[in-house]
Amino acid sequence: MNSSTHRLANIIIDYSIITLTSISICISTGIFSFIICHVIKFKNSPHRVALLLTANIYFAILFSSILLLKEYIHVLSGHVYSLNSFDDGIYCQLRAYFLWSSNCTIYYSNTLQSIYRLCRIIFYRKKSLQSFQLYQILILIQWILCFLVMIPGLLLGNFKYLKDDYLCQIDYTSLQDICMNGILAYAIPLYTTIGCYLYTLRKMRRGNNRLILTMTQIQQISARRDLIVLSRICTLLGLLLTISIPAMIAYFIYLSSGYLPWWLSQSQWLAFSLITCIVTIVLLIISPHVRKLWTKQFRPRNVVIPMINKIH
Repeated sequence: MNSSTHRLANIIIDYSIITLTSISICISTGIFSFIICHVIKFKNSPHRVALLLTANIYFAILFSSILLLKEYIHVLSGHVYSLNSFDDGIYCQLRAYFLWSSNCTIYYSNTLQSIYRLCRIIFYRKKSLQSFQLYQILILIQWILCFLVMIPGLLLGNFKYLKDDYLCQIDYTSLQDICMNGILAYAIPLYTTIGCYLYTLRKMRRGNNRLILTMTQIQQISARRDLIVLSRICTLLGLLLTISIPAMIAYFIYLSSGYLPWWLSQSQWLAFSLITCIVTIVLLIISPHVRKLWTKQFRPRNVVIPMINKIH
């Protein structure tokens, strides 16, 4: 490809990313606001914690999408007007740090949801592990942790400015940088979520005479429903991990050819914006409490037509 073709392809990808992130922002804002209003209004609802954790995931997607949209508005102007550079040193690296930290919150918020489901099934008698106040604190800790785990990448200078893409990005020529950020941002929440599911499944199968038989019939139904939701969270996290496929392909190309393909950064953020847009819809489908509230609120109500008796 020549430079003009690269430029045209970049502009098309930029517009695609901006469109997809805008859709994600609109969907996430609507559903997040809907859930929070319900949580505030119905303080005695038995599903407040589940709704709060789902709202946390939507807020993570919203926050990350806003940062990506802001970044790509600058990237688009750079590609359209063929500007020389947007490299402003430490500020470019800080923007990359906040963007990657916000991405990290999406994965860890799903992990927190899986931990809650495990507690509902295995430790169903310990109401303290299912309290609304506990998960408010855990959500705060989760957000702080996500920004802390990405600090080593910032301090070690892992975020490099890409002059052709007008943003700072992980240095994909360094296997050490890729592994460190991959483990901190993706591997830890993934293995924790899978571990929660496998541990719960093992307990459910081995504990037929102890765990299940001590539950009431309603509790057994609730436990099975939570196990289904937990398996869906694992699937959702697997879907989110497909975002890293372009980076893996590009690294193998680098090992064999000695250079990184021009489409690496663009394709990665395009995959991210597409997958997060899909997740905003899928999450609504796999979250039973949110789906029920949504359909109950917006389904057409039956109109009762009064019967008029005619007197002959």
